[in-house]
Amino acid sequence: MKRRTFLGATGATAAGLLGTGTATAQVESPIENVEILTDSYGVSHIYADDVYSLSFGNGYVQARDRLFQMDAVRLLGRGESAEWLGPAQLPSDIEVRRDLYSREEINQQWEQASETTREALRGYADGVNRRISEMAAKGNLPGEFAALGRVPEPWKPEDSIAFINYAIGFFGVGGGSELSNAKTLAEMFENFDSEREAWEAYGDYNHVVVPDDHYGSVDEAEIETTDEEALAYDDLSEEQLEVIRAAKDIEPWGVSSALEIPDGVTEGLRQSRGMMEGFKFGSNAIIVGSELSAVDKPILGAGPQMGLFKPPIPYEVGLHGAGFDVVGMGVVGAPALVIGRTPEIAWTVTTSGDDMVDTIAVELDPDDKHRYKWNGEWHEMATEQVTHYTSPVGGVAQGQTDPGSYDVVQQEVARVEQEGTSMPVVAWNPEENIAYCQRATTRMDELDGAFQWAEVGRANSIDEFESYLSEFPFGFNFHVVSDDEIAFFRTGKLPDRRGDGDPRMPKPVSEHDWGGVDVGTNIGASVRDPDRGYVVNWNNAPAPGWRSGDSEQQWGTVHRVDVMERLIGEAIERTDGNLTRQDVADIVEDCGVEHPFAPRSVPAMIGATKPGFVDSQLKAMAAELETWQETDYSFRPGSNGTYDNGGMAIWEEVRKELQELVFGDELGEQTPSLNYDPTAVDGQGGGDPHAADHGATVNEDVTLVAAIDGDTDHRWFDDIDGENKASRDQQRNAVIRKAMQRAADTLSERYGRDDPTEWLLENRQSEFSPLGAANPSRIPMSNRSSFQQSIVIGEGLDDSKSVLPPSNSGHQSIDELPLTLAGDEPDRLTNQLDLYVNFDYKPHPITREQVESRAVEQKTVRTGSSDAADIARPATDLAVHLLSVPGGGIRAVRNVPVQLQRSINGILDRATEVPAEAGDTEAPETPEAPTEELSGGLGDLLE
Repeated sequence: MKRRTFLGATGATAAGLLGTGTATAQVESPIENVEILTDSYGVSHIYADDVYSLSFGNGYVQARDRLFQMDAVRLLGRGESAEWLGPAQLPSDIEVRRDLYSREEINQQWEQASETTREALRGYADGVNRRISEMAAKGNLPGEFAALGRVPEPWKPEDSIAFINYAIGFFGVGGGSELSNAKTLAEMFENFDSEREAWEAYGDYNHVVVPDDHYGSVDEAEIETTDEEALAYDDLSEEQLEVIRAAKDIEPWGVSSALEIPDGVTEGLRQSRGMMEGFKFGSNAIIVGSELSAVDKPILGAGPQMGLFKPPIPYEVGLHGAGFDVVGMGVVGAPALVIGRTPEIAWTVTTSGDDMVDTIAVELDPDDKHRYKWNGEWHEMATEQVTHYTSPVGGVAQGQTDPGSYDVVQQEVARVEQEGTSMPVVAWNPEENIAYCQRATTRMDELDGAFQWAEVGRANSIDEFESYLSEFPFGFNFHVVSDDEIAFFRTGKLPDRRGDGDPRMPKPVSEHDWGGVDVGTNIGASVRDPDRGYVVNWNNAPAPGWRSGDSEQQWGTVHRVDVMERLIGEAIERTDGNLTRQDVADIVEDCGVEHPFAPRSVPAMIGATKPGFVDSQLKAMAAELETWQETDYSFRPGSNGTYDNGGMAIWEEVRKELQELVFGDELGEQTPSLNYDPTAVDGQGGGDPHAADHGATVNEDVTLVAAIDGDTDHRWFDDIDGENKASRDQQRNAVIRKAMQRAADTLSERYGRDDPTEWLLENRQSEFSPLGAANPSRIPMSNRSSFQQSIVIGEGLDDSKSVLPPSNSGHQSIDELPLTLAGDEPDRLTNQLDLYVNFDYKPHPITREQVESRAVEQKTVRTGSSDAADIARPATDLAVHLLSVPGGGIRAVRNVPVQLQRSINGILDRATEVPAEAGDTEAPETPEAPTEELSGGLGDLLE
């Protein structure tokens, strides 16, 4: 039995299929040799003499391992992914086209780039295209392309720019929550007896200044505190109050009201959606100074949390030459590294969350919504009409019974062009003639900023590292170690807000005023060798007194960094201040499986059951919570498929009941819902795939814990319209007991038993979602980095470790695809997953000797040959029907033939119809594969 050679046909006709349009323009570059050494985990080290050649090698190996994923993210960055993925991608595309850039603006970024940047992007694109040519000629393009009739377009520098814009422009820029905040407050205005009471209560929910009881990564004396402040209700202007009230009934700008758009898109919240649900720069980091190190050298651990994807968004590679000698991770589709190590330094990064976007309300002309008033004068908005095409096949894959109704969606992108910048209009209230636009400090800074970041790979010291970031405009925390020093650099581009009005809310034009910006490492929170001797950060504030981010409950009394601070304190005491790399790795492990928020609410639950009149079941629940407490609130998986005690199940249910009892009457429809299952995301809400609300960046426990402690202005445990106990503590305990009783009823019914010791929650899991035709991979839930390092500079491979789960490779050939669909996917797709599950690492070599000792393959490629230049763009863009959709690509692949009542064979027949004049290259022979286990028409792949 011989497999049909679909890729053989595709490869044989590459010239015919690719040669029907205009060739991509090329710039002549000198022919150079690029050496590539690759280890058993698929991590390559590139050796070349110039930036072009180094980038060429990087593009070449990325295309080898990630071409299908790269093709997806470039369309994502261009806001054109719905045409490929189907209707579920529309919210993402609408948001990208509104908040980021058109193709013309992307082209402008390319034209205005520095020569070094252009060399890197050009070399990267040429390397990608060389590999596409080779793979096509050999019939070894990713199998998804052949299965879907898709010929990959040649890679262009603008494709890298598009995804760089998305990655750094969405997730290196905090702020912009003012409209969401106003919706919460407008709801509270209706639920309280007066706006004044609602305003005062809202102050518990959203701070302007980081409070004293928030753990900061450095001491308050080491940072510059803010002079911004929240206003009292009486100090608010009527104009700003009108803007807040109008927020309750906003509509998205520029799209039909019949189109279902997530609230976050309408509110201007920059979140990943659709296939990239959960992609974010969250992250944790630990750096330890030499005075607390057993080897008298600093230690670095942890890394970025960028979602859990298969293959991952990070790509691990080494770049050696042209002034670079660095190994670490970049993001797929781009030529540079963003996290890693050199022989002299190592660094990792967390997102800052600082407020770099403001929402401004403009008055509209009642007779012409495109006319707005700015500083007393009327102006015309700049507008652009965008047509989104959606894939009917992708729609069927997502369960749309009538995908044709989604074929075309029109969007009007409108911008307010004032103050020397362009501000997208995100929403409006047509009844009140108010529109809301957003001003970001970093517009059009993405490309230059990304390559400022890339330059740190040349640094030989922390001084040089800091100099490269001195003007870096995006919001991150850089944690750096050398062989004798540690440093914490907080970067961004923060506006000097001089206008009136409360900064948590949208402001009318008359109250918006920026007096300039602070930029790079000069924003007031960069520290060398901090007084504590170490830094731990998990997206918390740098210190109390800092200007808080504008998200509700962002930095408060409780934060996930608290567990890191406790663990490092215990380790320092246990080792008498002599920490090893393994000690730091153990801290990273433990903080990933110990609950950060429960320690602040469980004692109150236990305490509420102390009175003698409490029934025995509530007391038994408290006893089970105490058992969980004794494990340091661990959620390590139990050996029998469930957690070893009932603490997790009880806490989850009680916490959900408290959410409604404590906040429901005040916040109404704006009461945040809680999700404790990382696998239960809908693709549209920015959910956290690592540990869901067991460890989210912005947690929903801040105000609850403050209310438990009695540190709020409003009595949140009181029933607004009901009877309340005179004592605040008594009222709190009564509400907690009510929540526990409701939880007991739920859990007794769920488990069929009344005994809390038998309420054993199934082990929670985290899922690596496919970006392609791979199977989802589930692991025990842990709140950890997507790429982890564990490093001591100058101590050899034993103290230089990394892990990138599930693998550095995502490539599958057409021959492997049927086996994957049957559940037998290539091992290379998960060859680092066991390491990750077991909290282990692989060697992370940097020197040539170390790299050679790990290499299993050596290859030399030459730049500048005509093969890469001969690739051409098709005359028209081919509709791409990627079947990797939210919820798992493999499920979509299986659903399509069933729901279309067509076999995959039939779909492939169309993809492999080739013109008679096509070439005659033969596909390589492939091994036979079993047919018994294939279903849903997939058996037709074999004949």
